[in-house]
Amino acid sequence: MIIDEAAAAGGEGAGKTFAAPIPAALLDTPLEYILVDHVRQRSLCAAFRRFTRQGYIDRAEADAVVAYLRRDVDLHHRDEEEDLFPSLLRRAPLEDDLGATLARLVADHRQLRTMIEAIITVLTNRAGPGPVRLGPAARKLLLTYAASEHHHLAAENGIVLAIARVRLTRGDLSAMSATMKDRHGAAA
Repeated sequence: MIIDEAAAAGGEGAGKTFAAPIPAALLDTPLEYILVDHVRQRSLCAAFRRFTRQGYIDRAEADAVVAYLRRDVDLHHRDEEEDLFPSLLRRAPLEDDLGATLARLVADHRQLRTMIEAIITVLTNRAGPGPVRLGPAARKLLLTYAASEHHHLAAENGIVLAIARVRLTRGDLSAMSATMKDRHGAAA
């Protein structure tokens, strides 16, 4: 996968694309697919910070962000809520104490979806050609989303994926791969 490295690092001079699509072949290894998707989400957060510094988003990039938020983020949340989290709960012993953590992450998804809808509204309610100008409220929304997403991803990477690598069996991962391929419209 090629990611705009400056955008992923949050650096100045970032390009116009926040992240490239994930190759469908990576669905064969679902935990790696989810991890790479987290990198894409961090790249989006870096782009949001860049947009707030610029004060605008060019139209093509705004359209790409809207498409990503509408499709990819929803698929990612479903991958976790319908595959990863239930599989992990079945395998994790009580001492892993994952129930509360996973419930909090699902609640985070709902909160993030609310912010996503507001971001989509900001990016699609624009007059005329040219860039989408970001007022103070839009800038605050993008920065709030980026901060929330970073905290959320830290928990998913540092806790959930770390435990999943130890607890999930090959059979669990194969089942996840099959349902994720189906959800993403990739050939099995």
